[in-house]
Amino acid sequence: MAKIQGLDRLFSPSSLAMIGASKYDQKGGGFLLRCLISSGFTGKLYPVNPEESEIMGLRSYPNILDIPGEVDLAVVAVSAKTVPQVIAECCQKGVKFAVIHSVGFSELGAQGRELENEVLRLSRQGTTRLVGPNCMGLYCPRAGLNTIVPGTGLKNEAGQVAFLGQSGWVCGNFIMMGYERGLRFSKVVSIGNQSDLTIEDFLEYFAADAETKVIACYIEGIKRGREFLQLAKHISTRKPIIVWKAGRTEAGVRAAASHTGALAGNGAVFDAALRQSGIVSAQNLEELIDLAVGFTCPVMPGGNRLGVLVESGGGAVGSADIYEGLGLEMPILSRETQKELTDVLQDIIPAFPSLQNPVDMVWIPPEHSARVFLQCSRLILKDVDAALLVDYTPLDEYYSTKLAALRDELRKPIIIIPGHVIGQKQGMSLMVRNGIPTFTIPERALKVLSAMVNYSNYLRQG
Repeated sequence: MAKIQGLDRLFSPSSLAMIGASKYDQKGGGFLLRCLISSGFTGKLYPVNPEESEIMGLRSYPNILDIPGEVDLAVVAVSAKTVPQVIAECCQKGVKFAVIHSVGFSELGAQGRELENEVLRLSRQGTTRLVGPNCMGLYCPRAGLNTIVPGTGLKNEAGQVAFLGQSGWVCGNFIMMGYERGLRFSKVVSIGNQSDLTIEDFLEYFAADAETKVIACYIEGIKRGREFLQLAKHISTRKPIIVWKAGRTEAGVRAAASHTGALAGNGAVFDAALRQSGIVSAQNLEELIDLAVGFTCPVMPGGNRLGVLVESGGGAVGSADIYEGLGLEMPILSRETQKELTDVLQDIIPAFPSLQNPVDMVWIPPEHSARVFLQCSRLILKDVDAALLVDYTPLDEYYSTKLAALRDELRKPIIIIPGHVIGQKQGMSLMVRNGIPTFTIPERALKVLSAMVNYSNYLRQG
C-alpha cells in the first residue's frame, strides 16, 4: 500500500518530465505539454524527446537520465512497446511517480496483460510508483496540474471534492459538469488499469488529506475488495464517500473488461456491501454530481423532517408527490410557526393558500423576495430538519451569503431550486460554492436530501 504522505509529490510535484513530448500539438505528448504550460504548472517542467533540443520554449532532454536534479513525476506518452524501457529509466533516475497515458495493456487481453506485468515488475525493481496505464492522469488546481481536461480554460480554483475514476471520460465530465454546477476540486486522478497504485491507495490518501472533505469515485472493478470495504467503513465515519459502480450486468462486465481490464462484480451484492460500509451509491454520472453537490453542504440533516417553502404551486405539488417514497417526512408546521409566517407575509401577498407545509407563497414582489424568504426560512426551520426553497429570488452574493449564515447558525441544510433554472446557472454555481446545494427539479433535490439523511443515520448508529 502507498504511504499516505508519499502521494503528496504525485499531486504537487516540484518537477515533472513529459516523456514523449512533441512540438506538435496534434500529438499526445505535444498536446499534454502545451496544456501543462497553459494551465500554469507550478513546478519545473522538462520535455523529453531525443530528436528535439527545444520544445515550446523549453529545453528538451534526450532521456530522463539527462535531466539535472530530481524528478518527482514522469508523464509517459509513448507507444506501449516503449513503456518498459521508459519505466526502467525512471527507476534508474529515482523518479517517484510515473503516470502512464499509453494504451495497449491488460484492457486488450492476454498479450497486453503480459506487457503490463512486465512494466510493473520493472517499476518494483526501483522506487517508481505507477498510475495507469491506460489513464488520463491528474488534475490538481492548486499545483496547476491538469492532464485530464487540458485546454478547457478552467481556473485553478481549488475546492474540497476529491475524485478517482477508472474512466477518463467520467473523470473529464465529472470535472467539467461539476465545475459548471459549482463544485471545486482538491485532487482528481484517472487510475485506468490500476497496475500498481489502486483505488484503495488513493482512498487512504484522500482520507488523510486536509484539503479533501468529500470523496467521489467511479469504479468498474476492485482488485482488493475486502480491503476496499474495510477502508471505506473506516473513512466514511469522517468523510462521505460517493461511488458510482458500473459493470453491473453481463454486458457491463464485458465492457469493463475491454475498457480497463477490470473484473466487475454483481451490482446488487456490491450495493449491499457499500451500504454496510457507509458508502453513498450513485447510479449514473448526473447522480454522482448531484450527490457531490449535496455533500459539500457543511452540515448534515439531524432528521428526516422537511420543510418546503415555494413561490410556485407546481413546486409544492411536485415535492409533496416525491418525499414519502424517499423516507422523508413533511410535517404540518406548528400553529405558532404558521402565525409567525402570517405576520411576515401580511400585506406582502394577497392571500395565503397554505401555510401548513409546503408553504405556498404564490408570488413575492421582487423588492421583498430575498428578505421574505430568509425570514420564512428561519421560521420553518424551527419545526424541521432541512428546508427546500423553490423561488424566483436572484441567486446573488447577498442571498447566498445570508442563506449560508442562516444554515450555519441553525446547523440545518438549506436547498434551493430556482424558479427559472436557465437564467440562474451562474447563481446556482455560486450557491453550491457557498455550501447551499442547488438543483434543477424537486426530484433530484429530494433524492440527494434522502441520501444525506441516510448518511446522518449511519453516523449516529456507528
